[in-house]
Amino acid sequence: RAKLGLITKQAEADYKRGIKNKKCKNSVPTPQKSRKNAIYKDQRNQREGFDSSKFNLWPLLHGTDMAKYPLFKRSAIQLIQILYQDADFYKNARDPRLAEKIIDAMISQKCEDLTQLPKDAPAEIYYKMLKGTNTGYPALGEYFKIEKTAKAPLQWSYVTTPILQAVLGDEATKRVLVAEKAAWDEDHHKRVLPKEALRDLLLKQSNSDFDISHLETFFLFEKLQKGPPQICIEDQNKIMSKKL
Repeated sequence: RAKLGLITKQAEADYKRGIKNKKCKNSVPTPQKSRKNAIYKDQRNQREGFDSSKFNLWPLLHGTDMAKYPLFKRSAIQLIQILYQDADFYKNARDPRLAEKIIDAMISQKCEDLTQLPKDAPAEIYYKMLKGTNTGYPALGEYFKIEKTAKAPLQWSYVTTPILQAVLGDEATKRVLVAEKAAWDEDHHKRVLPKEALRDLLLKQSNSDFDISHLETFFLFEKLQKGPPQICIEDQNKIMSKKL
């Protein structure tokens, strides 16, 4: 009887398993939730602090290709101005070349880390840029990094809006953001403009300050791993502290 009981239990288990498998085979896939009422979120404005979204200054500070030097320098200066030009600590310096002087000091010293204070830069101002303020001005490390590489300084898929403005200019950036939203509207999935679409868009803008031949000088278009970009622990702590 004990043996029969074990066989019966085993048969019952096998039966249940068979029913379960049959249901799995014959089951109709659950339809995906409708995206009709989905709301567009501009991902480029939500990537501040992501390591892969930052402007890598290594090619400017340590690069050997002098043809690229003025291109990177101009955009780095422009980005500093975009981020801090309205801050009191920046405006009170009353120096229209302040951003250029800071970048020049970093180049002269060949800085290998943002925390390395450039000798010829105004120390108090640089320190406030480095740390950020409680009035909304970001830490320098949320938009810049210095990471040894032989590749382009920006990853196109993750670059943020202020960096786009610094490199492409305001008008081209607006066109990119509009085009990316239009692409998303088609299937509520696409968000990043492909390289060829970006090239076509820039070619149509007759008054653009950006030279289309420098597209791959600035941007890295190669496919990255799936999933969100990696965040440095230091950057994650900064982001968390902002939310508290």
